[in-house]
Amino acid sequence: MLNNFQNHKVNNSWIVVIAIIFIASTLRAPLTSVGPVIDEIKENLSIGNGVAGILTTIPLLIFAIVSPFVSRVTRRFTMSYTIFYAMLLLILALLIRVVGDFNLFIVGTILLGIAIAFGNVVLPSYVKWYFPMQIGLMTGIYSATMNFTAGLGGGMSYPLSKITTFGFKLSLSFWMTFAVIALCLWIICVKNRATLEKTTIKGVKVETSSKFNIVHSKLAWMVALTMGFQSMIFYSMVAWVPSILVDRGLNHDMAGYLLMLNQFAQVPMTFIFPIIASKLKRQRMLIVIITILFLAGFGLFFSQSLPMLIIGIIIVGLAMGACFSLCMTLFSIRARTSDGSIALSGFGQAIGYFIAALGPFLIGLLHDVTNSWNTAILAMILMSCCVFIFGYTASDARYVEDE
Repeated sequence: MLNNFQNHKVNNSWIVVIAIIFIASTLRAPLTSVGPVIDEIKENLSIGNGVAGILTTIPLLIFAIVSPFVSRVTRRFTMSYTIFYAMLLLILALLIRVVGDFNLFIVGTILLGIAIAFGNVVLPSYVKWYFPMQIGLMTGIYSATMNFTAGLGGGMSYPLSKITTFGFKLSLSFWMTFAVIALCLWIICVKNRATLEKTTIKGVKVETSSKFNIVHSKLAWMVALTMGFQSMIFYSMVAWVPSILVDRGLNHDMAGYLLMLNQFAQVPMTFIFPIIASKLKRQRMLIVIITILFLAGFGLFFSQSLPMLIIGIIIVGLAMGACFSLCMTLFSIRARTSDGSIALSGFGQAIGYFIAALGPFLIGLLHDVTNSWNTAILAMILMSCCVFIFGYTASDARYVEDE
């Protein structure tokens, strides 16, 4: 790993920290804001339920396709400039998504997926490189931001659509404000750190002189599969938990509020777990805790009692936040170099989001076949067991460059 910036700390790099926070705020909210206004989108664009379902799947497939190529782009442009171009693309995508017909909506969604994929992959590696002594703290900060704004995206989307005559277009374009702020702050970071950029380019060239094949690393596969099943749980929850809660007797409004509660419950764990994980040589106990939380929370989903369902929603939220942030931390601490980290992050997210894309489809298929949401709950319990199986091995004290 580069040693030139070992003294960078959060308390003397506030512009970079705030910029990262705003960047992180745009990596989930533009996606979670779609679901609550999907009925208005369907009516406005004249599309059916099947096509509407594709709108939520496209970004995940784009993540899976684009992620492996991010490391090549960063070697050419550096991590800082890659993030800069990704924010530009994200702003353009958010604009295209709301200015035209269905075709432009699809184009905007694809471009949005590409921009977010770059942000998802580069941020863990940038944190490892720029804040090598505070990886856990910074991972916690941006992970917590992603989950908090994801909750805001879901919770604010429908109310925003009712404020003006712009409807869902205001809800989906609202996050352009955060992206513009992120871009302006990042421009300051890039311009004021010319030496930093030159060293980044030089450092990446040095690190890539010793190449390794990430695909041949068993550890990389374990990290990728852990990422995959935690992402499968997340997107299955976002897609189907409101329907499960309605089946348990709740109205649609209450189901939406509980989904938002689930998102907000993730925030504390996304901040705490990376700090703990970065201080441990092995993270196996954290995987055990996460699995217990998942199993306990999903077990309460079988209940018809509102208090039990609320407790279950909160517990699963704690598990989801802990698991997501642990995966982000593993991308950093399971590699010796920033080059290794970005390779692991790209590979892990490529495999992970491909698996994630299958989740909502399989849950829906299970319900159609069995006509019961209990099988969907059992499927999410099985996903939790897979997180334990692969996460336990991924938590061993090894590095992908050594395999």
